[in-house]
Amino acid sequence: MLLKELLKSSGIFYRATGDENIEISTISSDSRSAVENSLFVCIRGRNHDGHSYAGVATAKGAVAILAENELSDLPSGVTVIYTHDTAAALAWLWDAWYRHPAKEMKLVAVTGTNGKTTVSFLLDAIFSADFHKCGIIGTVYCRTPKRLLQTDSLTTPEPDTLYRVLSQMRDDGAEYVFIEASSQALALGRLAPLSFEAAVFTNLTPEHLDFHGSMENYFLAKASLLEKCKTAFINYDDSYAERYRSYATAIGSNARIVYFSAQGRRGADYKAEEIKLCGVGGIVYTLSAKNILREIRCPMAGRFNVDNTLAALAVSHNLGISGRIASEALTGFGGAPGRLKRILTPSGYAASIYIDYAHTPDALERILEAVRGLTSEGGRIILVFGCGGDRDRLKRPQMGAIASRLADLCIVTSDNSRSELPENIIGEILCGLDPRSSHAVIPSRREAIRYAIEVAGGGDVVLLCGKGHEKYEIGPQGRRDFDESEIVEESLKRLVQRVDLQMKEENENEG
Repeated sequence: MLLKELLKSSGIFYRATGDENIEISTISSDSRSAVENSLFVCIRGRNHDGHSYAGVATAKGAVAILAENELSDLPSGVTVIYTHDTAAALAWLWDAWYRHPAKEMKLVAVTGTNGKTTVSFLLDAIFSADFHKCGIIGTVYCRTPKRLLQTDSLTTPEPDTLYRVLSQMRDDGAEYVFIEASSQALALGRLAPLSFEAAVFTNLTPEHLDFHGSMENYFLAKASLLEKCKTAFINYDDSYAERYRSYATAIGSNARIVYFSAQGRRGADYKAEEIKLCGVGGIVYTLSAKNILREIRCPMAGRFNVDNTLAALAVSHNLGISGRIASEALTGFGGAPGRLKRILTPSGYAASIYIDYAHTPDALERILEAVRGLTSEGGRIILVFGCGGDRDRLKRPQMGAIASRLADLCIVTSDNSRSELPENIIGEILCGLDPRSSHAVIPSRREAIRYAIEVAGGGDVVLLCGKGHEKYEIGPQGRRDFDESEIVEESLKRLVQRVDLQMKEENENEG
């Protein structure tokens, strides 16, 4: 594509020095991936500034550079384009490169600290039940109506991946695409070119403060979606609910505000009433809205799933899905991958085992409260959890305090320690954990899982938190395969074999 055509199609404001009538083979924001005839975009990151690598990119064949700062010492013949925000410009450029794929589809964004994945999968289930072709972009995977796509592991992919995926959604005939919109992606402008039919705001509790610096910046990143959506569906029970409306007014947003409340708060447009938590049987409640009164049943356990289902029902109703189809879709919805997933256990094993993605203080508290309703009388919650490395350190003691308050036995272990030593992260978790509580420290997550399974008894629930759908572990030595479901299966087999051997030996001794 000609550089001049790419810049014009992207719509970015720029100043160019050099020839714009040159052919561009691809776009790169990493000098290591710069190739012959590419456009290199200088991005200021947290650890590196792309402006320092412009020379490296040109040495690899880049013929054009997009920058914010004035550049010098570049080879003659290299075209330099200046703009005020290269991070946002990168998204506009990739959107233009793939011929603005989102314009042919309806997008729904789901943002918030918790619940993004579940709400996205609920919407997909409801709209698919109404015979719409749907796609999902999020934490678990990216999927078109026809296939799974290979992408990076970010909640909201980088622009080169995001707009390629959207083009594949378009090519595969997607009508609706449900996108998990992370606060980092919003702050970095990855979604800048997109407009949304609807945006869901699930809740806002402390998370990613290592990136944003403050809750105010975190809120502003999320609230920026109000500039890009037709209708905003906001959790009225969240402490930031009214602030979103105030922010929308302050910026002159035309977004229609719709409130949903799982607490049945007065003033909400969609309310949940007469809620029944049925343990492993899921949830039952009455959906109340203007001219609507309908019983809702869903097999997903946990009070927090009232919020999630209510959000999905509000969106689907406003976008034309009948209440009958939506409620029937929820009746058969078993949950998003890795969200309170129950693991099948052999008949001789008396405890229950669940895997969940909870990795924030709020999510951990909610899931422990939900699991309490799944334990038998006298049963214990045996929790295995850790905290991620190179992430917000403030939440570590908070999660320790929550774990020791709500679980009967806490097993503190590793969870994607990345460049940090697991022992150091565990030490910070223990700063908040009540030392009088029943707990153990086992840095090896595999061994922690085995221990939890072995000490669990009848009526107990073993809850493995933090990994969810992930099939890997990231440590100081890099990324390795790590599937908790397989580890649970191996541990159960070992336990059953050991018990069988003991029984055999006892019978032989008696004989």
